[in-house]
Order: sequence, then C-alpha cells, then structure tokens
Amino acid sequence: MQTFQPSRRELAGLLMAGSAMAQQSDVDVLKKAMDGLTEGIAKAGQDPERPVYHFHPPARWNNDPNGTIFYKGWHHMFYQLNPFDSVWGHMHWGHARSRDMVDWEHLPIALGPSLEKGEAHIFSGAAFLADDGRPRIFYTSIGVKRDPEQWLAIPESDDLIRWKKHPANPILDLKIHGSLTVTDWRDPFLFREAGKTYMVCGGNLNGRKRGGGGAVQLYEATKGDLSAWKFRGPVFKSRDEDTINFECPNLFKVGAKWVLIVSPHKPCEYWVGDLDLEKVQFVPQMHGVLDAGNSYASNISYDDKGRCILWLWGKTQNNPAKGWQNCMALPRILTVDDYGYLRQNPAPELEALRGPMVELPEANLTEKPLPLPRSVSGDCLEIETKMSGKGATVGMRVRGKTEVSFNPRDGMLTVGKVKKLIGIGQPVKLRVFLDKRVLEVYAKEGAAAIFTTVEAGPEEMGVEVFSRGGQGKMDWLKAWPLRSAKFSMDGFKG
Repeated sequence: MQTFQPSRRELAGLLMAGSAMAQQSDVDVLKKAMDGLTEGIAKAGQDPERPVYHFHPPARWNNDPNGTIFYKGWHHMFYQLNPFDSVWGHMHWGHARSRDMVDWEHLPIALGPSLEKGEAHIFSGAAFLADDGRPRIFYTSIGVKRDPEQWLAIPESDDLIRWKKHPANPILDLKIHGSLTVTDWRDPFLFREAGKTYMVCGGNLNGRKRGGGGAVQLYEATKGDLSAWKFRGPVFKSRDEDTINFECPNLFKVGAKWVLIVSPHKPCEYWVGDLDLEKVQFVPQMHGVLDAGNSYASNISYDDKGRCILWLWGKTQNNPAKGWQNCMALPRILTVDDYGYLRQNPAPELEALRGPMVELPEANLTEKPLPLPRSVSGDCLEIETKMSGKGATVGMRVRGKTEVSFNPRDGMLTVGKVKKLIGIGQPVKLRVFLDKRVLEVYAKEGAAAIFTTVEAGPEEMGVEVFSRGGQGKMDWLKAWPLRSAKFSMDGFKG
C-alpha cells in the first residue's frame, strides 16, 4: 500500500460522519466519488506545473499503481485515488486504459469502500487472470473495527469498467496464518508457475519492532476462480534489522530469473534470485535499490510481446491547494543483465511523444557552464547524451539549477538532491526526461533510474552542460521537445 498508515481513530472518523453515510450502497459510494473527482478537474487543469505526459488522474490525489494488467489489447492502470481532496484519504481505485502506455483514456472509478459492510478504504492490490481467462481484482480491505482482509472483485464485462465484489469476501483473513502473527498485512500480488497460481502479501512478523520483521507471505490458490487459498508460509524475510515492514511485494519472473521488489517505507528495494516453491523459499543472489528518488509502491504487468513492465508511484510533493498531487513514473521495461542485476529503461513507445530532434556535436566542458541553444530548452524535453571527463564530474543543469551529473572518481550519479552509486568508469550515457516539475533520469543503459522533482520559476527553461574539477567532454547530445500525452475523458462517465 503506502507509507500513510491511518490510525484506528482516523478510520473510525470516516465512517462516523453520519449513520446515513454508512448505509450507502456501493453504487451510491461510486457516484459520490465520481462527483467529487469531477468537481476537482477544472482546478487541477489550471496548474501550469502539472506534468503533461506522465500518467495522472483527472484531479486530486493518487498514489500506488494497482491491478496493472494487459488485457484484450489494453494496458489497464488502476491506482490509489482520493476523489475528494489532494491529500491522502478515502482510498478508492481509479482506473484508466491505454493502447500504447503513452496516451490514456480515463474510466469511471472502479472500486470504492462498501460502507455498509464496514469498509473504510480500498487499499492496494493486483489484477490477475482466473482459469476462465477473465481478470479478477484482489485488494486489501481496510475496515474500522477489524483486521485487514483480502477481498476479490469480478468484472461485469470484458471492458473491465464495472466490477462487483465477490459474495464470499473476505477470501482471506488473518486466521489463514494459524499460529503465525502477521501485522500490517496487505497488498496482494499474484503470479503463476508450473500450472498453479500463487499470491504474495506484505507485512511483518514482529509487530513493527526493530529487528528485521519485514516479511513476504506466500499463498496458493485451491480453486480455479481464485476464491479460495491456502497458506504456504513466509517466502522471504528481511535480513536488515532496521527494515520493520514490507509493503507492495512483487514476486515475478524476468527471463529465467525471479525478482522480488518490496516497498520498505523507504525507496523500493529488489533482489534477483531463485524461487523454490516446494521449500517456500526465495533465495536472493543480487540486491539493489530500484529507484533512489521519490518513487514508491511498484506493480508489474506483462504485455503481448512478453515484456515485463514496471509501474511506480511518483511523488511530486507539490502544494495540494493546486488541486492535484502525484503522478506515475514512466512505464519501464525490466531486464536482467549479464551480472544478474535489474535494468530499467523507459518503454520505447514513449518515443511517439518526440518532436523534431536537435543534435549537437562534440564539445569541451569546463568549470564555466556551456549554455545550450534555445532549441534545447523548455520544460517538456527528452535529452540523451554521452559525457566523459579526465577525473572531472560532468553533467548538465536543467531549468536553471537542477543538476544531473556523474563523478567518475567515486561512481556517483547525482540527480537534484538524490545520489546513486552506479560504478566508476566512463564515459557515461544519460537519458533525461523533463516534464514540467518532474524529472526522470536513466543512466548507463538502465543500470540506474531516478524519479524526482525540480524547483524552477516559469522563466527558467534553459539547459547547460559543465564539468567540475577538471576538463570534460560532451561526446554528443540529442534532444527532443515532447508533446503532451492525450488524456481522453470519453469513457470517464462510463
């Protein structure tokens, strides 16, 4: 789910607003949510700093990507949404779809809390195909006077627009663990292996006390419609005494290797390794930080080309008075390199956003910044470059002052306030995406990926390149202005 864990008092307040509210049907809840979201659209659209090609809801607050799935030619994105405000709260599942992961169609809110059944929030989860070939939604149901539960929803048609909750909910509750105590239990994710369907959920085994209590639990489906499960046991436990909890676990295959991603209340971490389902054990071989910047809460999908696609929540940390907050990072294609580490690169479909290319020749870099021509300026840009230096830090500054640089002496990549070790050696190849106040950087062919933000005035649109601590060289640079993605509202009202 997310770092914003509400207290029981906060949850109770949501349902104690009035007895009439608690009697609303699911249809009434969704109508009220749609009205609230619609009321915010005009205000959010007036902010010139809002990203234009990173996915975002029509308005208000969003966080975790949920239920990401490719189905019948569409990439479906569900996501955590507060339809009433631009701060966390009132969790629903928003919904959009895309043919190409570039242009999107906003759809009606898919799920809201069943207030008459004591639900207060629809927390994070997944979408997965049952034996009948149709998707199911799995999510963590948060109530007021009960523990978290895992619930199931079924589509009413193949467009996946309308959903109904399974009459047997909850399909899992904490009793499934027997004598094992699991707290902060949430965020189901499903995968299939050797003809069987499995689910993992996050949480911890020591009540959030220091000592490495973060753990991933494994379950196996016992029915083809995915409405019944058995507990297999903890498949992975934290080896870090300061990691007290795991959120949003994703356990999946990239090629022949298994990958585990978790959100441990700090930047997402990943391990590449092997999975032994008989022993209920994920054995890590390589470990890394997924994105050292302002991203969190991963989800995974596979498309019809067999590509593994990573989705991430991008935290924009802007003023909620502007009517919106947050977006998604660009969709990233995951691969495992020859050394066993994860590599992330933006989906090539994003090249459809490009305008005319500007190409600059080799240039020497010094301490005095070299401003790039006006044809390489603006707040919606893609820039590719290869740089090297004789022991010097080399890089660029975008929109006036935000630095993207690499130090070959210590192997450190710097993106604004974020630092990431990517290894010594040069030259370094950088790929930079600027989207208003959002900045996304990929280095060394996807060895590092960072989502962060920039602070700049409306007049600050320039780009400059530089070296520090010696002479450097820009081997080449290519740049493209990027158009806005299309966010259609045609299907928003259903």
